[in-house]
Amino acid sequence: MNPMRDRAQEHFPAVLLTLISIIQALALELLWGKVLDSEFLWSLNREAVLGWGMISVSFLGILQIWVMYSSMVMGFRWVPTLRDSIFPFIIGIQEFMLVSLISDDFSGTWLYVLASVFVTANTISHLNFRKARNDPVNDRFFRTRDPATWKDFKWAILAVSLLTLFGLLTDIYENQTLIPVVAIVWANLLLLIQIGAIRIFWLEIINLPEDNQ
Repeated sequence: MNPMRDRAQEHFPAVLLTLISIIQALALELLWGKVLDSEFLWSLNREAVLGWGMISVSFLGILQIWVMYSSMVMGFRWVPTLRDSIFPFIIGIQEFMLVSLISDDFSGTWLYVLASVFVTANTISHLNFRKARNDPVNDRFFRTRDPATWKDFKWAILAVSLLTLFGLLTDIYENQTLIPVVAIVWANLLLLIQIGAIRIFWLEIINLPEDNQ
């Protein structure tokens, strides 16, 4: 038995959840400030619709990151690394950028940042699942599941590719077309689907059968 490793595994979940909750709280505060300071949101025009759509995406993104982290930390145990402590800051910066780019002049840069959030979130979950698979405590969940392959990431790749494509089209044709509207609707639906998938994932964890071996 390694007492240092055991102590890290015991205390790391509380440390990580505390860290991510602070970062998410700061992101929500920044988002609320953006709502209060953006006068264009209170006009009945296209810019306001896009603005509220970006705010909705930002809020759902913050919520999705929280439920992703809380589900992983409460559902599995793994040996933490320094990378686990750095990733929350990276995704926090991405969220802050996403909120700060909300304006009446819709830009493809906002979609690129959103795509980068999806890349980071999927990287975090994949790396943590790989480490969790190596811990016998999580065997009840992983024993009937094969390790992930590139095929398992096809929907994530599709989501990131479409967001990037929408960003490129927005920059090429500017924001006067329907492209930004379609992109905003797609992003909101995508995040709702992601949150729903995490809910199903959480139900699978808490309803795992008892191990009688």
